[in-house]
Amino acid sequence: MAIKDAKKLGPQDFIWDYFCRGPQDSMIARVRAASAVGFSGVGMHLGAWIKLSENPVQIEELEQVLDECGIALANIETLRGWASPSAPSEKCLSQENMVWEIAKRFQCRYVQVIGDYTGTIEEAAEGFGSLCDRASEYGLLVGLEPVPEMTNIKDFSVAIEIIERADRENGGICFDSWHLTRSTNQIADIRRIPEGKIFATQWNDGPLQKTFDDYYTDTLSTRVPPGKGEFQLVAMMKTILEIDCQAPIGLEIPSTDLWAMPIESAAELGMKGMRELLAKAKTS
Repeated sequence: MAIKDAKKLGPQDFIWDYFCRGPQDSMIARVRAASAVGFSGVGMHLGAWIKLSENPVQIEELEQVLDECGIALANIETLRGWASPSAPSEKCLSQENMVWEIAKRFQCRYVQVIGDYTGTIEEAAEGFGSLCDRASEYGLLVGLEPVPEMTNIKDFSVAIEIIERADRENGGICFDSWHLTRSTNQIADIRRIPEGKIFATQWNDGPLQKTFDDYYTDTLSTRVPPGKGEFQLVAMMKTILEIDCQAPIGLEIPSTDLWAMPIESAAELGMKGMRELLAKAKTS
């Protein structure tokens, strides 16, 4: 079996994104657990790559396991500091070099970026467009994810303006059911995204009201598998299907409870919830 081609992943494929587990779990363990329940790909955080790079043998082992399981290293996250008025920050450029290295080695499809932006919205678009140009040299799609409270790209209206002003073929949007719910909670916002510009989806569920006042703590500890919370997930998924979104189906379920259970169980619960959500959206 060969490593799955990440660039060919589409709406029939499931991706187990990095924050479905805590940083204590190795990439190899993630690949095996994801493969066992039917995921086509996994995501990697730059922090995990730094750890792997300290022992290059582990990178070779990851390649072997991806090949053995026949799934892709699809997504890379997360870049910040690209949207400054003059040039990317030194930290961003350092992170970019890691992204390019990962993309070149594993033929990934996508890199995720978030704010803040500084300066004007026009300057943010210029920075985003410049990043897209650099990413295109490695065949990468760039997905801008709105994150309320933690960034000033707080909802789809801001993110859409940036990608439209940048006007790059490989520049688009990441849809995350959590951040939509915590920002406007308006299903109609999904239809405002330009056609074909949703490059990644990240599905999860949760309570309508925050458990923790701090957004960072709340978003990284209280999510639950699809169907186990109070979000408008069926309506969201129906809309995603109606607009013929061609992005893979990603799961991102940061959860203190899920991180504490065996990795195989967490993968299985996420996949079960996602398949049930799809079935409900297609029949309701």
